[in-house]
Amino acid sequence: MIRFVEKPHLPQGRVCRLILGEKHKKVLSNSLLERNIAPIWLKSNEYVDERLSGHCDLMAIHLGGNVLAVQADATQICELINNIELIQTAPPIRPEYPYDAGLNICIAGDKLIYNPKSADPKIISRLNGTKLCCRQGYTKCSVCVVDENSIITADNKIAAIASAAGMNVLRISETITDLDGFEHGFIGGASFKINRNEMAFTGIINDTAERLRIERFLNERGIHAVYLTEESIFDIGSAIPIAEEI
Repeated sequence: MIRFVEKPHLPQGRVCRLILGEKHKKVLSNSLLERNIAPIWLKSNEYVDERLSGHCDLMAIHLGGNVLAVQADATQICELINNIELIQTAPPIRPEYPYDAGLNICIAGDKLIYNPKSADPKIISRLNGTKLCCRQGYTKCSVCVVDENSIITADNKIAAIASAAGMNVLRISETITDLDGFEHGFIGGASFKINRNEMAFTGIINDTAERLRIERFLNERGIHAVYLTEESIFDIGSAIPIAEEI
């Protein structure tokens, strides 16, 4: 049976439909199709820095089940997924941070991690749960959601507020993830679950010590790391597991 992923970022079965930016189609398409995942490629975002134009988490956010918030120009999703409820949001008024981060909100189980100065209030008003406010606007990029109560992040302040809220947090080095045009990327933008027990990374974590720490943290929670390419791990602006087979 195929159904919508009930809780954002936390599939319980095998992901069969995944939303991500078409800018990364060439490098990731084969690996996803080999795993029987049908990608839905969002067109590049003309409203943000060109270096971030393929970042899905600046264009859409899954609120759970069949509810997805998208920028007005990303509504081609509706043509590809039946019975989805789309909440349309306005594109950013300026291309730079923090104006581009309205949808970059991290939902982790019953926790909502976001910057109230950048997050779209229309979306925040739709979400329940414990709200953890931080100064980082790119919260979804910054956080790899492992399970309902566990995250991986390089952001010290997100790590602190999540730990204070009782979450299990692995804080890692911020330099392990590549992002063209920037000193480094973010771990949340380079990882996403493709099964209840599998966390996919865009490429290899070359820092051996950090890779072992991450794999140990995942293994302790019954999750196996999957490396989609032989490239060094790179930030694609995350991906949205939207449908799963159970």
